[in-house]
Amino acid sequence: MRRSWLALVGWLLAAWVGAGCSDSGAGPDPIQSGAGVGNLAGQPSSAGAAGSGGSPVAGGAPSATGGASSGAGAGGQPVPMAWTCPYFTYGDGHCDCGCGIPDKDCPTPELEQCKVCGGAGSCSPGACPGRIDPEDVTRCLPVPAAWTCDESRYGDGRSCDCGCGAPDLDCADESVASCTDCAAVGSCGNGPCPSAIAAEDNTRCEVPPHWWCQADTYGDGVCHCGCGVVDVDCADATRDSCETCDETSCSPFACSVAPDDNSQCPEPPTMWLCSDRLWADGTRCDCGCGAIDPDCETPGIESCDDCDSPGSCSGPACPGTIEPEYNGYCQILEPPEGWTCEGGAWADGITCDCGCGLRDPDCRSDDVATCARCLHCGGMGACEGTIDPEDMTKCGPPPPEWICSAEAFRDGICDCGCGLLDSYCQFIELRYVCANYPVEGCTAGNRSHIDPSHNERCIIEVPEDWTCDRTFYDDGFCDCGCGAPDLDCPEAGLDDCDTCDAEGSCSVEACPGSIDPAEVSRCIE
Repeated sequence: MRRSWLALVGWLLAAWVGAGCSDSGAGPDPIQSGAGVGNLAGQPSSAGAAGSGGSPVAGGAPSATGGASSGAGAGGQPVPMAWTCPYFTYGDGHCDCGCGIPDKDCPTPELEQCKVCGGAGSCSPGACPGRIDPEDVTRCLPVPAAWTCDESRYGDGRSCDCGCGAPDLDCADESVASCTDCAAVGSCGNGPCPSAIAAEDNTRCEVPPHWWCQADTYGDGVCHCGCGVVDVDCADATRDSCETCDETSCSPFACSVAPDDNSQCPEPPTMWLCSDRLWADGTRCDCGCGAIDPDCETPGIESCDDCDSPGSCSGPACPGTIEPEYNGYCQILEPPEGWTCEGGAWADGITCDCGCGLRDPDCRSDDVATCARCLHCGGMGACEGTIDPEDMTKCGPPPPEWICSAEAFRDGICDCGCGLLDSYCQFIELRYVCANYPVEGCTAGNRSHIDPSHNERCIIEVPEDWTCDRTFYDDGFCDCGCGAPDLDCPEAGLDDCDTCDAEGSCSVEACPGSIDPAEVSRCIE
């Protein structure tokens, strides 16, 4: 009450000051004589032009708003300095509001008196009442902090903008029925009203919980079908009203939806990976099956009754690896410490990987019979004979015929000279496919020792009684004292020896050392 009384006193005082002392009969005020009624905001008067009282207008450049002392309103009235609207609108017979100070045309400081609210210079973007503050019509209400659309749309007097985070002054009430624009920039709406605007709170959007298609397709102006809920954009629930069935629907692109309920598919969609009997069986929500089961109340994991049916991307029971927001899929998870296979193989929702240090969540039991891929255990990824029969997380030993190391058996490359054809040689026995010649094999690391037609065997093998480094045998140097003759020694003479004290030699001194001249592979006792 006190505020209203003070506002009224201020209003009357400002109007009295604005009127000046022209009623004294002392002649026109000097400010009044400087402008005519028709002078536009920010434009100088033309010399000699008649003002509103018929007097010639003096040259000069009055201000567009009340910031300049030389401006005059209608009838030559002086314009107060704080007036923000064009000076010629002050005292023009229309009550202008939002202009910084009271207009002398407003008999009382009440919103009902305002006739012009969205003129140039006014703080209001639209027609009355616009954003004019009912408590102080010279100012505007501030834009709420929660408003997400353009500030100029708030209380613009033109449209009720919805989905903007805060109620628009132009809306008759908070219901979606009052909305006229639901897709302004910054709005959560996706298309023409009602779009996805919440029925009883037009400041926000609300996608039905049963909607399993992309959230931004609900209420986007296009009738999407096969999405679990009839789209608000559809004229009715029949199949004939459908405009599209996108890749997230239960019938991508084919739109094989029920004739009288276009939100549902009577048959499992092509991406359904579980048993057809589980689709819309009316008993339980099956998850991880490639599409959302119509039996699920929501697309989220909270609706799941079963997560590990055959065909599901989740090996463990609920919640398993199900995607929390879309229960038809599984999450992509980072492998834990201890996983030795590729990161993408962990819980990929497709293959039970074994021999990887940890049990893959895709494996439905500890039985090695469920292993489907064993990339790190040899056998070209096959599991039979490569996995520890007692522990699916470990590799078994190589076959007894394999004479190279277990690491070579599982290194993913074609190793030759190992007594058994390496599966990574693509079952090709010819020498040209060989990528490695393990030292512990029959080759001793020498490619020329490989049998050209059977790369698992050698045409030259290191003798069993050779005591020096295996790679020294037949390497181009005649090594003596190594327990067996070196192929690099064409003659069995001491003069042919290049080294006599190699590690493993019976001689500890350089040639001739203690080498037996009669048998250079041995030493004199």
